Amino acid sequence: MTERLAALRAAADENLIAACDLLREHLGRPPEARRRFGAVEAMANGHEVAFYNPVLVLDGAATGDDVATAVDWVERQGMPCSVHVADLAPPDLDHALERLGFVGEAQVNPVMALAPIPPPPSAPPGIRSRAGGLELAEAWYGAFEAPERFRATFNEGFLGDPRVRIAVAELDGDPVAGAAALRSSQALGIYAVGTAERARRRGCGRAATWAAIEAGRSIWGSEVAVLQSTTMGFPLYRSMGFETVGTLRIWRRQSG
Repeated sequence: MTERLAALRAAADENLIAACDLLREHLGRPPEARRRFGAVEAMANGHEVAFYNPVLVLDGAATGDDVATAVDWVERQGMPCSVHVADLAPPDLDHALERLGFVGEAQVNPVMALAPIPPPPSAPPGIRSRAGGLELAEAWYGAFEAPERFRATFNEGFLGDPRVRIAVAELDGDPVAGAAALRSSQALGIYAVGTAERARRRGCGRAATWAAIEAGRSIWGSEVAVLQSTTMGFPLYRSMGFETVGTLRIWRRQSG
């Protein structure tokens, strides 16, 4: 990996940790709910969904013992956890996770970066994008047709935090897509990108994502945007200029 790609990957990892920690803060968990075990970060965020109580294995120095200790710490607090393993991690961690009863998702998610951030393109005809803070909360929730659990996770405290900007794309005045940008010291991270099924393949998700990126760039002066893509989202982000700087695989308990 070149020095440039390594720096972008480090920025992406730092932003992911910041995002998980910000979630902890706005779910009302104390600072002690974030712990480091060797080279592994763990967040006991008190969420009923394992994904939001992450054990983050982003460092090549992580060991199976680090992971096992972190998992035990989260689960002893009565919370399900997920383990997010970067391609930088030692390959023998897969066997360690299997022994702990975890199963890796078949999909390996690209970690992507956009640097420098270019000016955003114009939205397609009929699509209007807006970015802001808490004043856009109801439109943002509406774009996702968000159930109560989604609202409780990304609550008003989170959406109104000055380290977060949210964006909404509207189709003929109806909010149909959303995205969020989160600030860390090295980058802005893009999270929670989604488009209502009725509005897909029309450029709405792209417009919301660009609006979130531009909001972060203009307000925070960020020069790098990062995200963890899905396989489905990868062609979109690549067409926007993002490049792959690594991968991340999520592991969950076999029992669910």
